[in-house]
Formats: sequence, C-alpha cells, structure tokens
Amino acid sequence: MFSFKQFLFLISFKFAISSYFDENISEIQCKCVPPHLCADHDEAANGQGLLDIRFEDDSCPNHFDVCCETPLETSPKPLPSKKCGFANSQGIGPRITSDSEVVQFGELPWTVLVFVTSQTVEKAPLICGGSLIHPQVVLTAGHCVSTTSSDTVKVRAGEWNIKRTDEPYPHQDEFVKEILVHPQYKTGTLWNDIALLVLNQAFVVKANIGFICLPGGKLKVDEKRCVASGWGRKATARGRLSAVLKKVTVPLVGRNKCQKALRGTKLGKAFRLHKSFMCAGGEKNRDACKGDGGSPLICPLEEEGRFVQVGIVSWGIGCGGNKTPGVYVNLPMYTNWVDRHMKERNFSTSYYKV
Repeated sequence: MFSFKQFLFLISFKFAISSYFDENISEIQCKCVPPHLCADHDEAANGQGLLDIRFEDDSCPNHFDVCCETPLETSPKPLPSKKCGFANSQGIGPRITSDSEVVQFGELPWTVLVFVTSQTVEKAPLICGGSLIHPQVVLTAGHCVSTTSSDTVKVRAGEWNIKRTDEPYPHQDEFVKEILVHPQYKTGTLWNDIALLVLNQAFVVKANIGFICLPGGKLKVDEKRCVASGWGRKATARGRLSAVLKKVTVPLVGRNKCQKALRGTKLGKAFRLHKSFMCAGGEKNRDACKGDGGSPLICPLEEEGRFVQVGIVSWGIGCGGNKTPGVYVNLPMYTNWVDRHMKERNFSTSYYKV
C-alpha cells in the first residue's frame, strides 16, 4: 500500500506529465488544409510541393493538403494575371509529378473540357477539349459540336483529374447556350474546323481558370516548343483516354513538308493540304490523339511563361506515327471571324489580345 505522501507524489507526477504532453501535443497538432491556406507554409525553405513523393502519405486524407499548425481563416486571394496566355509553370499547390507529359494542376488554366450534360463528366463521353478566350466564350473545333444541340453541352473549366474532387481549387461547370460553327465548315474534309461556344453564365476567374491569347499582328513565337494538351488517348496503339490533363511538346512543321509526309500515308500522292490547316509534330509517339479534338495548340511568346494559341487539334493519320505530323486548325486565319462574333454579342476582345 502507498503512504499518503507517496499517493500525493504520484498524483502530482501524473498531473505534471499530463500537462507536459498536453502542451506539447497542442504544439504539434495540425489541420489538413490546401497549401495556400497555411500561414507557415514555406515552399522555398522546406521543399513542400517540390518533391516527387514516392509513397502514399496518409497524414492527410486529401493528398494535395498539408499538415498545417497555423491555418488561415480565409484564403488569400491569388490574383490571376489580367493578361492572357500566362501559364503557371510549376502548377498551383503541391507539385504532382515529374512526368513531363502530365500537366501540373492549374498549369494551363485556359484548357477546358466539353462534354454531354446528360451525365456527369466522370461518366459522360468526352466530346472534346477547348480553350477559354473570355469568361463566357470557349474556342473549340467545329467537328466537336457541329451535330450537337447546345442544350446538351456543358463546359468545365479549372479541371485537372476527371476522377478526383480533392484538388486545391474546385472546377466550374457552365451550360452552353449558343454554338457557332464556322459557316464554311465541311464535315467530310474538316475544312474550316472551328467553333465558338457561348455559355449561359460567365466563369469566375480563379488561379486555375484563365485565358489564352489568340494570334494577331506579327507575333514572334518559338516554333520548336509548341504544346498540345488534352484528356485524349496516349499516342500509342492501345492508348486509353486519360483521366489527367496531359501535354506534349511538338515543333511546327512547314506546309510543304507536312503535305509531303501526309502524301506518304493512305491519303495518297494527290492529297492537297487545305489552307485552313497547319501542322505540328512528326516525332514518334509524340502527338495529339482521339479525345484531344478541339484542344489548343499553343506556342511560347518571347515574354517568359506566356503563350499564344496558334492552332486547334483537328485530325491526323493515326497517332504519333513516325514522321507523320498532326493536323491543326490554322487559327491565324480566323481571328477576324472570332472578333466579329464577339463584337456582335458585346463581348470584349481584350481578354485574348496580347
């Protein structure tokens, strides 16, 4: 049996130990929040978000979140650039992967999904990709929507992984109220393969939702480092539609060289490349593919980290065949057409002007 003094000592000791652990546990307790909601989140100092994690970290159920000791009550408002074409080269929030073909979250904020509204995008057939040129206007390919009623089409902006909902910033969905296909679009040959989608409501611009520039004047671009992106199939024989937004770097290819390469395919020696098309790629397994239609082909401007859209994914012979370029809408031909429709609807063209 304990004496009364021993009993008091044990009670005091237990209280002291309990207090010690309570104090120290409170110091290390944290809340799982997105990195931008953490006051003590310092990427430069600790490498958070820059490391290619090779295991599943279960400290937070959402793999984008960080364990934060001092979470902010409200999110700081990252102000997207008012200028078009600025990519978030490192993405938004934690760096996701070192795979050069996978777009980081928010890296290309103008890239959108176009899908059927009868189902959720996770289950619906993906119609095409597109690019945001105004809060209420999307640019895509004519073949994506030429036979589709506007009341069955929806656009999603700010998406990255179709199968996940735990991303740093939420995506936004809007219904389409008007489809404008180029009047000279031809179904069989895909000539003039361009369309505009006017939305019921404007998207709210966020860090993961922005605008791409359209070509105008005599812009100088880096023709060797252009980028095609989308959720389409990989450029391999058994490629599947991707749940994650992907990209591929491709060089622009001159008209004569492209036509010669295409004549070496099933198109035959008499094939003539229509003026409404341009070409890019030609390296094996580096190409846009099925499901990427309507998605943008962008090229870097001289200003670091800024891009202009020069084409729209249209068609090809196979995907990634050796020395066979992909074919894109020759977008500089259509900037006046786009401008005219924008002005007719009292939409500002300043969103996509360089």
